[in-house]
Amino acid sequence: MTEERFEILNEKDESLVGVIETDHLKKRQPVIIFLNGFLDTMEATRKKALATMLRKDGFVTVRFDYTYGFGAGTGDVSMFTVTSQAKDAERVIDYAMRRSYVDPDQVTLLGHCYGGMAAILLAAFDGRIKAVITLSAPYHFQDTHLTRMGEHDLARVRLKRYFHIYSENLKKEVRVDYSFFEDGLKKDMARATRNLKQPILIVHGDRDESIPLANAQEIHDRVAGKKELVIIKGMAHHPVEKDLKVIYPAVKAFLKKYVR
Repeated sequence: MTEERFEILNEKDESLVGVIETDHLKKRQPVIIFLNGFLDTMEATRKKALATMLRKDGFVTVRFDYTYGFGAGTGDVSMFTVTSQAKDAERVIDYAMRRSYVDPDQVTLLGHCYGGMAAILLAAFDGRIKAVITLSAPYHFQDTHLTRMGEHDLARVRLKRYFHIYSENLKKEVRVDYSFFEDGLKKDMARATRNLKQPILIVHGDRDESIPLANAQEIHDRVAGKKELVIIKGMAHHPVEKDLKVIYPAVKAFLKKYVR
């Protein structure tokens, strides 16, 4: 396996950091680009395990930490938004497509949680993307563990212009600006799902308390094109090893059907 570490600067000279991995440097292969959830990083064990499975089946994999995320990016976490996720993903797509071992016509986005939301929003208006896979993704921005607030609590956040959440990765509370809400609530998922021309695989657990299962069903119902919905029995928001044993065969079959 060959890996290439990379760093990409945004317009404010803040960087995202990522890694491209392949088992076949001398031939063009389809590429899978992972989009993290909010509190996640590219070093998450489940993400690395899934990437290993994909590479064994002939895919290039790309994992990266957002400019304003909780990993190796240099930006201020408080500035994280779904828009910033999508912009970072665009930069990574540009970078990956220039690699000699990547087939630029075979780009798939695989997003978890808000990363899945960003993947749909981006793919709906970016013809370079061949297919989309979402894991535990929201359809309604306000129906997530971070945004599911009563009007009183939301009013307090709106007044203060920020709130705090606990990061397991950083082992401390971190500040998130109200712009996270303002940005997310403006996202038109109805339009994005309606415009989505690429095939999409929607994977969700029936024990997900962070993003209710109804969100996956709504994404599926609103996509007009080719779509598949896989509900994993017993899976919570973050898949564990036993869940990956169910998820990967579904992912592999989907990619075989629509990507290669």
